[in-house]
Order: sequence, then structure tokens, then C-alpha cells
Amino acid sequence: MWNNGTECLGGGFPMMMFGGVFMLVFWGLVIWLIVLAIRKLSSGDKSSQTDKAVEILKQRYSLGEIDTEEYRQRLHELTDKD
Repeated sequence: MWNNGTECLGGGFPMMMFGGVFMLVFWGLVIWLIVLAIRKLSSGDKSSQTDKAVEILKQRYSLGEIDTEEYRQRLHELTDKD
């Protein structure tokens, strides 16, 4: 009844090795997906951060805290796409 690992694909040691490798690959993928999700959630949206910075810059300009030249320079730095 038992083949004692004599069949190549019927079970035994070769299948145990495949199962171990598959388990490592599976858990590696799970950990990788968790890391990606954490990075995505912690980094936030870059465009929304730029929009907030531009809003603050507009407020400072309207309150007279910065002059026109400084406003234009900083606005160019914020909106310049590299």
C-alpha cells in the first residue's frame, strides 16, 4: 500500500521538497505584499502634498508674508516636474 517514496511524483521526499519550496515562496509573497501596502499607506499621495504646499504658499503671498518674486520662485520649484 505504501510506496515508501519509490515513485518519483507519487509522494515521499520529492513532494516534501516541493511543498517546502512552495511554502517559502508563498510566505515570501505574503510578506512582500504587506511591505508594499505599508509603504503605499505611509507615503501618501505626492500630488496632494504638492497641492497643500501650493495652497500654503498662496496664503502666505495673500497675507503679504512673501513678495511676488519669492512667490513665483517657490511656485516654480513646487510645480516643476523633474
